[in-house]
Amino acid sequence: MRLSVLFAMLFLIPPARAADPPVLTQADLIKALVQSLDDPDGEVRQNIAIALANLGDTVVPALLTALEDPSVERRSGAAMALGQIRPAATTAIPSLIRAMKDKDEMVRRQASYSLSRMVQKGGIIVLAVPPAPPPDPFPASGEKP
Repeated sequence: MRLSVLFAMLFLIPPARAADPPVLTQADLIKALVQSLDDPDGEVRQNIAIALANLGDTVVPALLTALEDPSVERRSGAAMALGQIRPAATTAIPSLIRAMKDKDEMVRRQASYSLSRMVQKGGIIVLAVPPAPPPDPFPASGEKP
């Protein structure tokens, strides 16, 4: 009898479920990640910066605000995250140039790193604007150039 009750409990009664985790909006996630950029551990900040960059250009306004934060770690992490975003967050270049004058060396290093990922030989890569098409080698008149 006891064995049959145990069997019924194990196989016939569904297990209790843990409560569903609360739903987190993207805005809440971005806010939480940006706040976490002030972690004293550089590796933690790097991982958070990559997580933010994975969210794409929607994080750029929050990161630009974080570049002005009193926390050195948060400013540094924001500068690093801006360099990880692809396509490049070229709208952040003026703010990163200002961050190059930050009193903290770590912030300046991360800003310079991000700028190095955005600026290439021949100028700034602007991926949002498609390149102009090459000239037609055979114009409509049928003549070769």
